[in-house]
Amino acid sequence: MTLLEKLLGNTLVSRRGETSTQEALAHKTVVGLYFTASTCRPCRAFTPVLATVHRNMTLNAYKSLTMKEQLDVVVLSIDRSPVAFHDSLLQTPFLAVPFQRREVVQDLWKRYDVKKIPTLIFVDANGDVVEREGRRFVEDNYMDLRKIWDHVSPTFPSPPGPEAAMP
Repeated sequence: MTLLEKLLGNTLVSRRGETSTQEALAHKTVVGLYFTASTCRPCRAFTPVLATVHRNMTLNAYKSLTMKEQLDVVVLSIDRSPVAFHDSLLQTPFLAVPFQRREVVQDLWKRYDVKKIPTLIFVDANGDVVEREGRRFVEDNYMDLRKIWDHVSPTFPSPPGPEAAMP
């Protein structure tokens, strides 16, 4: 079990249900920690952009990139209502720390010195920060999956091949 798995706790949830953190993050070299809330307007604007990037990682055109196998996003919601949490989770392809484990979100908020939402911080399996300004970088480069992957995982560059720009 990696340090990041310990920090996130034993289980994560998604719209498909509950899964073990260890199983969900197996072979992930980079994880985007996405601090968000359903009531936050900037979050509601950025979440679809991030979800599109996440979904496009699975398209055949981008299979040469190792992003999907090695990168995932975990939502750290600061929603105050379990209904709001679950409603927003249903609209995304992301994993999330369960609503009832808010202390995990608070601990990670402090650990990574988060000041505002939305915040996307890319970390490695040890929990070390790879990119603190993930939101800005994804917004600026959402059309170029290769550039995103090469930036957040510089030790694992994508193989040469056709550009991985989104259609």
